[in-house]
Formats: sequence, C-alpha cells, structure tokens
Amino acid sequence: MPELKNSIAEGDLVADNYRILGVAGSGGMGVVYRARDLRLERVVALKFLPSELNASQRDKERFMREARTASSLDHPNIGVIHGVEETADERTFIVMAFYEGTSLAQRIRNGPLPAHQAIDIASQVARGLAEAHSRGIVHRDIKPSNVMVTGSGLVKIVDFGLAHAANAQSTTQSGISGTVAYMAPEQAMGNRVDQRCDIWALGVVMVEMLTADSPFRSDSSHSILAAILNSAPQNIDRVHPALQPILYRALAKEPDRRYQSCGELLSDLESAGRKIPANAVANTPSHELPTVRFDAVTRRARQDASRSVLSPAAPSPRRFMVPLLSVVGLLAVLVLVVLLVPAFRHRAAALVGGAPEQEHVAVLPFDNIGSNPENAALADGLMDSLAGRLSNLDVGNQSLWVVPTSMVRRHKVTDPSDALKQLGANLVVKGSIERDGTDIHLNVNLIDTKSMRQIGSADVDDRAGDLSTLEDETVARLAHLMNISVTPDMLRNTGGRVNPAAYEDYLTALGYMQRYDKPGNLDSAITALQRSTQTDPGFALGYVAAGEAYRLKYRVDQNLHWLDEAQANCQKAAELDNSVPAIYVTLAQIHDALSKHDLALQEFHHALQLDPQNSTALDGLARSYEKSARIPDAEKTFREAAAIHPDAWFGYNELGNFYERQGKYPQSIAAYQKALAITPDNAELYSNLAAAYIDQGGVQSLKSGEEALKKSIALNPSYPAYANLGMLYMQEKRYTDAAAATEGALKMNSNNYLVWNNLMLDYEGAGDQIKAETARQRAEQAAENWVATKPEDAVAQSILATLYAQDRQNAKAQSKIETSLALAPADPSVLANVGEAYELLRQREQALKYVEKAIAKGYALDDLTSDPDLQALVADPRFKKNLK
Repeated sequence: MPELKNSIAEGDLVADNYRILGVAGSGGMGVVYRARDLRLERVVALKFLPSELNASQRDKERFMREARTASSLDHPNIGVIHGVEETADERTFIVMAFYEGTSLAQRIRNGPLPAHQAIDIASQVARGLAEAHSRGIVHRDIKPSNVMVTGSGLVKIVDFGLAHAANAQSTTQSGISGTVAYMAPEQAMGNRVDQRCDIWALGVVMVEMLTADSPFRSDSSHSILAAILNSAPQNIDRVHPALQPILYRALAKEPDRRYQSCGELLSDLESAGRKIPANAVANTPSHELPTVRFDAVTRRARQDASRSVLSPAAPSPRRFMVPLLSVVGLLAVLVLVVLLVPAFRHRAAALVGGAPEQEHVAVLPFDNIGSNPENAALADGLMDSLAGRLSNLDVGNQSLWVVPTSMVRRHKVTDPSDALKQLGANLVVKGSIERDGTDIHLNVNLIDTKSMRQIGSADVDDRAGDLSTLEDETVARLAHLMNISVTPDMLRNTGGRVNPAAYEDYLTALGYMQRYDKPGNLDSAITALQRSTQTDPGFALGYVAAGEAYRLKYRVDQNLHWLDEAQANCQKAAELDNSVPAIYVTLAQIHDALSKHDLALQEFHHALQLDPQNSTALDGLARSYEKSARIPDAEKTFREAAAIHPDAWFGYNELGNFYERQGKYPQSIAAYQKALAITPDNAELYSNLAAAYIDQGGVQSLKSGEEALKKSIALNPSYPAYANLGMLYMQEKRYTDAAAATEGALKMNSNNYLVWNNLMLDYEGAGDQIKAETARQRAEQAAENWVATKPEDAVAQSILATLYAQDRQNAKAQSKIETSLALAPADPSVLANVGEAYELLRQREQALKYVEKAIAKGYALDDLTSDPDLQALVADPRFKKNLK
C-alpha cells in the first residue's frame, strides 16, 4: 500500500467533513477510503494520492488541472468526481462517488466472463471513453482495476485525469510498476499518445475478460514491454471467432492500423454480439470453436497486431532463431533506457527507425538587385515557388519541413535570426535575383540560423531567361546541401518544364497574389496568368494559380461570378494534371465560401491523399469540420496538424485558437503554452495566451493574463496586445489604466468599433463624460463603416443600436434593433445588446424581456449586472423576481 504521511483509521474525521468508514482499496495511484460526507449526508470515496504527487507545487498544480478537467465529464459510464480537497497537513485527496459493486479485476480473478457479458462491459467502457475523447480527454490508464461494475451491471470508469498526473513522474513510479501490461506501444516508447492508446488498453482488457489471462503475460516488466513492442498477442485463438478480428484490430501495433475511434469499435462489438449464441462461454477450447473463414481484412488485422514496431519486417524464424533470443533481452534494455532517460528518446528512435532529425527550412524574401520595379513581383513570386518546390522534394520524408511562406510574410521575417526566433527555422534560404533583358542571375545561400554560418551557396545564370530551368538547378543544389537526393523525375514533379515566358508570367502572378489586398494586384495577377496559359495551354500550375487568384478576388468584393471563374480554372487544371494538391485545396475553399461544407471536406481529403503533410489542407479540413459543427473531428484534425510538425509552434497556436473559439479555455491555454515552449520569445503567442486567460475569468486568470500581455508588449508592442490589456483592466474596474492601454491600441489601428466602444466604457467608468462622448462618436462612425461592408453581422448591428440609443437617435436605434433580431434572434450577445438599447430608449418592459431572453440563452449575468447602463434595470424588482 502506498505510504501516507500519517495513517488514517476507521472513524477518523478528514478535512472536518468526511468520517472514514473503512478502506475500499489501494494501488499504485493511491489509497481509497469509504467515507460519509457529513454535510451532504452521502457515502463517498476518498482517494489519497501518493506522496510524490505532492512533491512540488508544479506537480500539484498539474494534477489539479487534470482533475478539474476530468470532473467536467458527465456520462453514465464515467465515475463522478465531486471535487479535490486537502487535509490540514496538505495531503491532496479526491472526493468521488462511491459505487456498491466490484472492480472488473475482481471479476476476472474468478475466471473468464461469458462472451455476451464481456461484450456488454466492453461496450459500456467504450461509450464512456467516446464521451471523454469527444471532449479531448484521454484516460491513459484503462485497466480492470479502474473499471467498476455495480450490482445492476452498470459500468463506471474511474481515475480519469490521474494517469496523466502520474506519468509526469518518473516511469518507475507509474508506468513500469503498475500499468505496463496495458501500455500501447507508442506509450511504451515515450511517443505522443491520443485516444487510440485507450482503445489498445481496452483491447487488452477484453482479452483478459474473455480468457482470464493477459495477451502479453511474462515474468517481468522488461519482458512485458518487449512483448508489447515485438510479439503477437496471445490467447486470442481461445475466444469466439466473431471476436477475434476485433481484438486483433484493437491491438494493432501501429496506431493508424488500430480502431481510430470508440464508435468504430462499438459498431463491431454490436455486430459480433449478434453472431454469438446467448449461452456462449468465452474461453472455449479451440477445437470446439466453430470454423470461420477469415477474409483478407481479418488476416491483415492479425498481421498488424503481430508485427514488431522496432523492425520493418519479421525475418525467417528458422534462419534467425539464435540471434532473436538475444535481441529480445537487448530490446527490453533499450526500451527501459528510452523510457527512463528522456534525453535518449529521440536519439534511440533515430537509431531504431532510421528517422533523422527534422530540418525546418524558411525561404526568405528575395532581393531585387537593381530595384527595377518591373522585377519586384517576379522576386516575390520566386520566393513562393521555390518554397513549394522544396516542399515537394520530400513528400513522405519527415526529415524536411518548409515553413509556409504565408507565415514568413505574416511575421515580416527577413533575416535568419528572426527566422529562428519567430518561426523556429534552423535553416533559411536567402537569395537575390538580378535581371538585364533576358539575362537572369540567381543567387541563393543556405544559412544555419543557430550558428549564423553559411552552409553553402549557389550562383545560377541563364541568358535565355528560362526561370524554370534556373529553379531546377537551384533546387538541385539546395537539396545537395541538405543531403537530399534529387532525381530528374522529382524536379519535373515540382514544377515541370514549361515555356519560359509562361513560367515567368506565372511567377510574376504569384508575387502579385502575395499582396492581394493592394488595389489592382489581383487584376495584374489574373492578366499575367491569362498570358501564361495562352502561351502554354498545357501549363497546369498556371490554371491552378488562376483559380486561386479568382477565389481571392471573391474574398475582396464578394461577387459570386469570381467563384465560377475560380472553379472553371481549377477544373481545367485537373484535366491537365490531377495530381496537384493545390487544385483541391482551392476547390474546397470555394465550396466553403458557398457553405457547401460536405463538398469542401471531400476536396480537402482529396488534397491530403496526394500530400498528407499539406498544412493548408489540414487547416482547411479542420475549419470545415468546425463550421459543420463536427467539433470532435475538428479537434482531432487540428491536433493532427500540430503533430505533423511537433517542433513548430504554428500548429499548437491554431489548436489553441480552436479551443478558444470553443470556450475550452484550459485546453486553449495548454496549447499556447506548448507553443511558447518552442518559441519563448513569441509576442503573438503571449497575446493569444492572455486572451484565453481573460476569457476564462477569475482573479488568478486575470493576473496571469496581465503578465502575458506585458510580456507580449515588451517583446513587440502590438494592437491586439494593447486592446486585450485594456479589456482586462476594464474587467478589473481599473478604468484609468484601461483607457491608457486602449488608447495605445487605437493609435495603431483606429478602425475597430469594438475597441472604440471599450474606450467609451473606460471613460464612463473613470467618470470622464466628455471623453466618453467623443469615444462614443468614434465608435458609432467605425460601426457604421463596418456594417456597410458586413451588413450580415448581427452583433455589430446590435451594438450600433446601443450607440444610436445613447445619442437619442431613436428611429435609427429601432431600425438596428429590428435588423439584428432578424439576423440572429437567438444570439445571447445580440439579445443583451437589444435589451440595453431598449433601456437607453427608456422602454423598460422591452428591455426586461430581451435581457431575460439573453440570460436564458446563456449570457453571463455578471456581465449584465456590471454594465453601468443597466444598473437601474438590474435594481428593478421585476428583474430580480423573474430570475428566481
């Protein structure tokens, strides 16, 4: 039994409220007592954690976060967590619901379960896990002792959140000592895990239920790990044939070969249940089982569960029998080194799997030698094209990743040190282009950003002006400097040989499209692309770029005609070459613009089949899922996008933004912090992190948000950081500080009506009515400009109604009220703003009606009661009466 600081005996009073009734159980994750909650008069379970989880404040805070997240789960098959408390001497314990019944481990000790009973229990566990996975929570420690079965047969999964806290300790304290037999291979190797590790563990539990034996039984933890990584699961041939393919698939060594969701597993369990007689016993001698002919899918599942994760293929057992006997022992040692010493994990993975360290390459803007304005767009386009050509060199090889040029431009990165600091790039390509008539000179340098050492350079000339040939030569030389083998076929696949004039027009168009926001640039790009495809009608990339240019033109002026043109160009490109992923990315974005999200999903999937690492396609796919309200799929895809390049901060930032939009602030904060661990000097990330803290609310969160914003401003003063700092101070009623920060934001960008509206509220709070009225007028003007271009924005319309009402423009206010309600009659923010507008118009009955509707739709009561314009309404007895 794990040691506690002080022993607890039956009858003791814990935390002045819980009377100990006895010990309910113990294990590697702590001691469980049955106790009576004296305040609420109920029996509960108190789980006291091992002392190592109280070793430091950081460990304790990590555990508390996990427990809070787990306590949010609400499902019949998940054990309820009432709370987390501490004793007077700072021993942490969890208060859980107490269930009369037995653990699944106790049932298995009595022998195999009947097949249908095992299917029922496994199905209930899968349903509980499916709910947790949909919320982004992975259990990580599914095993029979963590599954309770009540007297009525209801299954409860317990210890959610504890496994992650435990795994933050050393392996000897958690994984090796207590849960090795249920570790998925990726867990055992210290790799990233997701919901599929829970599915693996459930597969092990199912085998134990059906056979009362482990599929990886051995004498020691070392040999169990070796079996998990290298050996076929045992005892599955003893279960009914209808269940065998399910177990093999759940225990596939590679996560991608496993069930991808508990929903898939449930479907197969239900199907198997219909094939098995009601009185069937699970553990039947193999000669008494019915004969079932397995199809190819089942055979592959068995192979996937048997293939070693440390070698690509199994050698002939007769020829290599003696070496294998010693290799098993060596592998056990290797696995323990990988698990116990984090510094060796990456190195060992490279030795075993042959995966070299990943190179992050950023192509920086090309210098236009001679400053000829006619060549400026060509130089910009060359940057985009060269980055794309380099990306395509290494499809399927994780050792090279080219930072998207959109990120380079967005962060205005122009030198190697900034590329390392802001983009995490350890290599940059810095180049220049010089042109005199048809004579073109291209120079590129490959630079190590950490040492600032030039690795090598290439000077390429072409007197005929053939930029395609120049790029081929440049890509080949850069590839050689990065130790990547290049063949002529690879170069043709990254751009192809086209008419030189057509290719030059194509590159020039790419340059114009980089700054499509500038008036006339998209028209210039389209004209150049029309020349390009007229010069070379078989140039697929020219049509692809034209499709994207027309799509961007639609974004600028919302004319549906441009989407028709975009689609026509993409279809023409596909007829010429259907292997270009960008075709399907643009088609997907066209469908998204038309709210045809199902079609968009199909096209994004098509693009990813051609290029699984296409970050634009992954991001678009995730956003399409989100727009279609398929939130679990969106979350999974955002997480996959981040996992493709785990050393790059962009993916974690997008994941954090997703969680922020979903109101999942702890997950959002965790994602931003992971990104900051990669780029600790990233001002944008600190600003995003602060926004999540502010939205989460609470005194400590606001304090953390303030610290993050000050770091962001110290690194790089920005409009969002100042605006968010002003909002934070306003929430704390520090109105003078709020006004100063908000003014700082408006000096950088004076167009946002929301920020002007905040400044008005800051001055009102500070008692400066003259400045408040000036800010209100600016807010009104900015809001009018906004709704003129975005008339469908219901929130903007409703805020404009409040601004008009404050100015006693009653007719205009009423018109905006009606417009906003017509656009979004159930939006809580719109309803609250409408209620405020009616209060300002002195129509109390209408104000009460809409404020109460806003609260019913989820609007925060605190936000209403703290609004200075609603104080009289809040004090109205009718308002208080209707809230009860």
